Amino acid sequence: MDFYQGKVLRVDLTSHTVTTEPLNMEWAERYFGGKGLLFRYLWDCVPHQVDPRSPENPVILMTGPFAGTNVSTASRLVVGAKSPTTGILDDSYAGGSFAPEMKFAGYDAIIITGKAPQPVVLWVKDDQVEFLAATDKYWGLKTSEIEDALREDLDEEVKVLSIGPAGENLIPWACLSTDQFHKAGRGGHGALFGAKNLKAVAIRGTGSVSVGDARAFLADMRRIHREYVLTAFNLWANEEGTPILVDPVNGAGVLPTRNWSAGWFEGAGSINSESLLKVKVGNRACYQCAIGCRQVHEAGGVRGEGPEYETIALCGANCGVGDLEALMRFNRECDEWGLDTISCGAVVALAMDLTEKGIADFGLKFGPSEAYLAAPGLIARREGIGAELALGVRALAAKYGVPELGMEVKNLELPGYDPRGAFGMGLAYATSDRGGCHMRAYSIADEVLEGTRPPDTMEGKAAQVIAGNVSNGFIGQNFSSIKFSGIFCDFWAVTPEQLAQMFKHVWKRDFSEEDIMTMGERIWNLGRLFNLREGVEPDSLPRKLYARDSAFVDGPSAGKAIGEETFEATLQEYYRLRGWDERGVPTEEKLAELGVDVRL
Repeated sequence: MDFYQGKVLRVDLTSHTVTTEPLNMEWAERYFGGKGLLFRYLWDCVPHQVDPRSPENPVILMTGPFAGTNVSTASRLVVGAKSPTTGILDDSYAGGSFAPEMKFAGYDAIIITGKAPQPVVLWVKDDQVEFLAATDKYWGLKTSEIEDALREDLDEEVKVLSIGPAGENLIPWACLSTDQFHKAGRGGHGALFGAKNLKAVAIRGTGSVSVGDARAFLADMRRIHREYVLTAFNLWANEEGTPILVDPVNGAGVLPTRNWSAGWFEGAGSINSESLLKVKVGNRACYQCAIGCRQVHEAGGVRGEGPEYETIALCGANCGVGDLEALMRFNRECDEWGLDTISCGAVVALAMDLTEKGIADFGLKFGPSEAYLAAPGLIARREGIGAELALGVRALAAKYGVPELGMEVKNLELPGYDPRGAFGMGLAYATSDRGGCHMRAYSIADEVLEGTRPPDTMEGKAAQVIAGNVSNGFIGQNFSSIKFSGIFCDFWAVTPEQLAQMFKHVWKRDFSEEDIMTMGERIWNLGRLFNLREGVEPDSLPRKLYARDSAFVDGPSAGKAIGEETFEATLQEYYRLRGWDERGVPTEEKLAELGVDVRL
């Protein structure tokens, strides 16, 4: 079999048993791999209305067809489950080398169910699977410590996907960590590992991935890399990485500042790309990636990858922190304890806001401080103020009677773009399939970064959120669905036409751009059906982010607001363009047209 290994590993932690089964190739042809194939397996594997933290809720590790080959940016892992944070599906991605190692071990997917009686490490070496006791030696270790320990105990080439103490303590935004700095961050998959008493999955593979006609495939990939990957349009990621976004986003007045009370941060010049370039010491790359986007920095005794833009926005500007060394230390603390930085920065900023408004006293105020730096550890251990902060933004704001201060959608804290100055992002957040997320539709690229669409109107934004600007590789929901089924990194601005050139190697037939986009739309509708089945909340946005009486009074985006009626009208336009009814339910005609093979 070419590109796919054709095998799924099923693991029952409760009984310590494993089985293998053939990969469903009918599903693979319909949904390709990665996100799409993950969603199809989740539809069948997740019991209807299951409690996300129950043993019956599976966690699925899924690769893409190109993992383990020389295709740049495509050796990524997607982890999926019904999220303990949102109660709907969640697909979270990590780069590094874990996914290729899964393929080399012979598996396209690993489906994990049950709960181990005592904490374990799942050790997979080709077709040999063991359950290693973790209580005495591994439980309690931070993410870098568990990787080091397993390499020493098992195999120096082992690849590890693990949780830190935050996952062990079921923090709602605990993440999964691999290759030390790569995180499957959003949606709480670390809490699911913790609920299953699973400290880590360690994997070692000695096989290979067949690509069919290797000579033809490699020649075509060399051409594709030369013409489409190693271009100025992508190499910004190598040269500066995502911190390059700080200045334009701040300049547009959409950088969340001091718990979303402003869109412009006066200290941005101290935490922007120019500042980080001064402490940059190198680059790292994921497996077989020519871009090498991972920025390695060293300052104040902290050395590591990042911080990425979202961390700068939520843990920097949103916390009123313009001190680069403090921000880097906070980022490293989150990495080590196993916390998603978007959610962690959001809840710390909320605690700062509550303190400064006199609503509660968490000993936290906007700006760098020892209390700020101590917060990730306290949250991960549920100690001191961390016990309350571990509630997350929605529950913490509600506890103190100020839900309007919590910036989240479907209980997932929002990333670093304020819709009051980039209207399309408001609709993107509201309709994202996993809650508040920028990785489904990135309208900010057109609205701010390229300036090809006006940021302060909703005209045309429903179509933009759905389709994106694919000629430039700017994702909309349909295109991101198929791109992340590849699984291609966001830092290659790949187009549907370029995907078609690669997909033909997998299925030995030609693909049109329309074929690519239809597959993406099919996957998006499948995800919508899953979420409807599990009781998804209405598609909405915090009122503060669209109401006219909540517009900024100063800064670059002062006076701008979507408006309640305009937001609702655009949401209904979005549903119509999708072929859904006024409640956001896909019609039978649309599902049949797309070839979606499940129904509510």
